[in-house]
Amino acid sequence: RTVAGLVAGIGCIALAFHSVAAPAAFPQEPPQEDAVQEEAQEEHGPLHDSMEVIQAGMKSLRKVLNKPEKKEEAVKTCRELQVAALVAFQHPPEPLEALEGDALIEHSADFRKRMLAVCGTLIDLELALQKEDGDEAKVLYKALGAHKKDGHDSYL
Repeated sequence: RTVAGLVAGIGCIALAFHSVAAPAAFPQEPPQEDAVQEEAQEEHGPLHDSMEVIQAGMKSLRKVLNKPEKKEEAVKTCRELQVAALVAFQHPPEPLEALEGDALIEHSADFRKRMLAVCGTLIDLELALQKEDGDEAKVLYKALGAHKKDGHDSYL
């Protein structure tokens, strides 16, 4: 099995999960009439919610990364983060500047590729944790931090 094959399989599962569980996982508030409240509402959609899950999960992982007795908790967190990354995959952010045509298509594709890379890194981290390879887990955790920084530099 390859990581790409695993990512594709998990992607199908996450898409099915999202279509069934999205209303419960990401509750939507009714539309607001005030323009400021509408802007705030837009910021708290599925992409924002997924990134919040990833942020909290990263914090959780950092606390248990080198604790073999917490392996199951860490693996569970990795899997939750994989689902969150695949939900985010479906909701590319708006470009920071007006884009049209191919540039807009490339913007969306780039974001989705990055989210799949995050998911692949999370799968590799899950494997390292399962094998109790603490050194590899640290390297992969740092790689997730680099994904985050690159994403924030590109999209925020």
